[in-house]
Amino acid sequence: MVLDVAESIRTRRSTRSYDSTKRLPREVFEALEQAVLNSPSGSNAQESHFVIVQEPDQIRRVKRFAQGVSGNPAAVAVLCSNRVEALSKGGADTAETLRFVNLGIAAAYILLTAQSLGVSSCPARSFHAKAIQQLLGLPEEVVPELMITLGYADQPPRPKTSKPSREVLSYDRYGKESI
Repeated sequence: MVLDVAESIRTRRSTRSYDSTKRLPREVFEALEQAVLNSPSGSNAQESHFVIVQEPDQIRRVKRFAQGVSGNPAAVAVLCSNRVEALSKGGADTAETLRFVNLGIAAAYILLTAQSLGVSSCPARSFHAKAIQQLLGLPEEVVPELMITLGYADQPPRPKTSKPSREVLSYDRYGKESI
């Protein structure tokens, strides 16, 4: 199964319960690698770093320091920023703000790539950054900012509830509802 981008956006939901018997095939990791490598970055700084944890014992160790990671994912993508490299390559704006925008874009690429391949996911921000940094052997300047669990859901996702479009979308100026 391969979904196009629009269908992936429409169908993606966060999953916190995975089928622990199903591993991710190599093609999924290759697709995630391409998603990361093709993710844009402000000023082309490319200061982000990504660690994809797939070894079951390492996932268990990560989960000990990540209360936001639930279920039994087949992999955990750890999205990291490097403020030092961001400052040297992109300047103060990249170091203070764009590095987080860059990670957000990369996260969207990872989430949608996974969804397009039938792999469920869930972003998580609740973890002990210093412990994860040490566990993954990250250099001092490379800091984990976000995790994304990946795997095959063991139950269908809950239906999505969204605000009415007029509450979240305007055209030309705030509050104008139509094109």
